[in-house]
Amino acid sequence: MSEGVIMSKPKTLRPVLQGLGAYALAILATLFFAFPVFWMASSSLKSELDISQYPPVFTSFEPSLVNYAELFTQLDALDAFINSAVIVAMATSLAMICGTMAAYALARFDMKGKEVMAFEVLSIRMLPPIVSVIPMFIIARTLGIFDTYWLLAAAYGLAGLPFVVWVMRVFIQDIPQSIEEAAMIDGCSRFETFWRVTLPLLLPGLAATMVIVFMFSWNEFLLASMLTSQEAKTLPVIAANAIKPKSIAWGLASAAGVMMSLPVVVLVLLMQRYLVRGLTLGAVKG
Repeated sequence: MSEGVIMSKPKTLRPVLQGLGAYALAILATLFFAFPVFWMASSSLKSELDISQYPPVFTSFEPSLVNYAELFTQLDALDAFINSAVIVAMATSLAMICGTMAAYALARFDMKGKEVMAFEVLSIRMLPPIVSVIPMFIIARTLGIFDTYWLLAAAYGLAGLPFVVWVMRVFIQDIPQSIEEAAMIDGCSRFETFWRVTLPLLLPGLAATMVIVFMFSWNEFLLASMLTSQEAKTLPVIAANAIKPKSIAWGLASAAGVMMSLPVVVLVLLMQRYLVRGLTLGAVKG
C-alpha cells in the first residue's frame, strides 16, 4: 500500500515540474527578447557618459530628453517621420489592394499556367533588393521622380506585393467556395460577393499581412538611402546619421530606435483583435 503511494508521487509531481519548467523557459525567453528593448529605451534617456560607464548603469541615472531634442533639432527627425508615415501608408495600401485582388484571382479562377504565374510572383521576392537599386535609380532620374514619395511608395509596394499575394491566397483558399456560390445565387455579382462576403471573412488575415508589410516597409533602409537625397528621406536613413566616422552617438541612435519602434507597437496593439486569429487562421485546416 505504501509502495503504491510512494510510486504515485513522481507521477503527480511530473506535470507540476513540467509546468514550472515551461514557465521558467517562457520567462527566460521574455527576458532575452525584452532586455534589448529595455536597454534601448533606457539608453535614449542617458547621457553619453552614463552609456559608456562600466559596469553598466541600469537604473541609477538621471533621465534626460537631450537625445530626443537633438534628434528633432539636428537630424530633422520630424520631417523624416512624416515622410516615413506617408510613404509606408501609400506602399502598404498599394500592396494590400493589388495583392489581395491578385490572390483572389489565383485562388478562385481556373486559368492555364496559374501555378507558374504564382511562382513567378514569388520569385520576385527571391531577388536581393540590391539588384534592383541601379535600374530603379536610372529610371527615377529619367522620369524625374527621384527623391519623391511616389518612387519609394511604388518600390515598397512592389516589394511587398509577392508576400501579400502568397499569404492572402492561402487565406482565401481556406474560405469555402460554397459561401460565395450562395451569395451569387442570391444575385450578387462576383465583385459584390468579394466585397460583402469574402472580404469580411478575410479581416484577420488582412490584419496580420498588413502588419508584416508595414514593418518591412517601415524598417527598409537600402532603397531609402539610395533613392532619396533630402526631400523624401525616411526615418531609418536619419537614424543612420547617428553613426559618425570616428564614433557612434549611442544615445541619439537609441532615441531614433525608440521613435522607429513606437508606430509598429501602436499598430500591433490596434490590430491585436485580428492579429492572433490571422496568424493562426491559415495554418489550420478543416
